[in-house]
Amino acid sequence: MSPGDGFFGSLVDEKRIFPDLAGATASEVLTEMADGLARGGAVSDGEDAARRLIERERMGSTGLGGGLAIPHCKLKELSEVVLAVGISRRGIDFFSSDGVPVTLVFLVLSPADAPALHLQALARISRVIRVPGIAEMLRQKRTPAEIAAVLKEADAHLAVPV
Repeated sequence: MSPGDGFFGSLVDEKRIFPDLAGATASEVLTEMADGLARGGAVSDGEDAARRLIERERMGSTGLGGGLAIPHCKLKELSEVVLAVGISRRGIDFFSSDGVPVTLVFLVLSPADAPALHLQALARISRVIRVPGIAEMLRQKRTPAEIAAVLKEADAHLAVPV
């Protein structure tokens, strides 16, 4: 990651942005996103990634409230963090404590042997998404390029360096 890149500058890949998720349940959306990551070459086995994400979700919801979820897990095959972003126009029940249907999904896959990277990715996403207006701006965007631009811009304006 180059210094001027910012966290999202290095992680946001338009092939990993799903602006119109079709799944009606958390499991369907996680499978849909994992399959998309496998098609794009980010993971070798989409089924395995989906299974691990669903298992992690059963341990405790990654729905944070306010229509946001950050499903995540670690995979041995990875050498770097993989971020995927999905938008559900219908909203999905992720069993968030506030009961609000999830419309923004930030899926994080991390190398199994890099717990610090995993925590850094989760923390950075949490900080960026809490920038006032960002969640709504993301929900209004329709293309991967537009979504990527919003994330990179928000990340660039955070005071906390990577």
